[in-house]
Amino acid sequence: MILLTILALAQGVYLDDQGVIRWQRDRREVTLFGANYVLTTASDYRAAGYLHADRKRMIDEDMAQFARMGWDGLRLTFWGDWESSDSAGNLIANDHLDLLDYLIARATERGISMLFSPIQLYGSNWPDALGDTTAPGFGRRFGKGRMGTDPAALAAQVNYLRQILNHVNPYTHVAIKDEPSILFVELVNEPWHHPEDLQGSIRYINALTDAVRSTGCRKLIFYNVSQDFRIGEAIRRSKAQGITFGWYPTGLNAGHELEGNYLRGADTAPTSAPGRCIPRWPESFAPWGRSSPRCSPTTCWPPPPATSAGRRII
Repeated sequence: MILLTILALAQGVYLDDQGVIRWQRDRREVTLFGANYVLTTASDYRAAGYLHADRKRMIDEDMAQFARMGWDGLRLTFWGDWESSDSAGNLIANDHLDLLDYLIARATERGISMLFSPIQLYGSNWPDALGDTTAPGFGRRFGKGRMGTDPAALAAQVNYLRQILNHVNPYTHVAIKDEPSILFVELVNEPWHHPEDLQGSIRYINALTDAVRSTGCRKLIFYNVSQDFRIGEAIRRSKAQGITFGWYPTGLNAGHELEGNYLRGADTAPTSAPGRCIPRWPESFAPWGRSSPRCSPTTCWPPPPATSAGRRII
């Protein structure tokens, strides 16, 4: 725990002995608010293309709007596992990677802190290009279900994580692993969990964590608990330092402009089944804009985070 704290201090944040993420500069708890951002890849990238829009100009405008609204957090969602890698996990320098670099630079200029999520698993061709099979990456080769169990898929993930974190941003001249505004790394987005194989799940999480650490990256590392809360025990026993959780307070792809004030929906969530708890929101960062509830579909997540392992639920 002491070693992890010392290493994280170099990034401007650290995890204290109570599992609370704090700023190095003043020891205050990290409390950021923002949104998921995906213009660099997948359907958002294509949507901009349908409009023949200048994507870099869109990033400029969006980061300006973030700043005007007082948003200071951003989740860097990047479908590099599908669109900026080959089937063995080798990084491919293309427009998607260039836009990621540009986004990091512009967000940094605006004082926005980031969580980097480099592996998405879901098809980058959803929902508007399901017939497109041209994506070169290992995500398409192996599919979501094999990522945590197939040795070749694991090797590709490890290779990709090492290469993308060592990639030097031409706009900031800093490797992604060292970007000061990127505070956290989410190993993988909404993985297909295998909680019935506890030791295998721990090995998978640790292998990805070790890949990140092998680059010299000392950012705080999180693993996504979404899809099956039974994976919680494996995460607790792994080298990951906390969890992320995918929650959609306004739904996913409504198909029309949302009307009214939806921020109230981020303050609480209704209970609809016996045994569910009303989520309590810790004051900490979450990549979608608010901390996740310490709650599973059937039971509350154990109260406070496990301090002995330095875990943080975000």
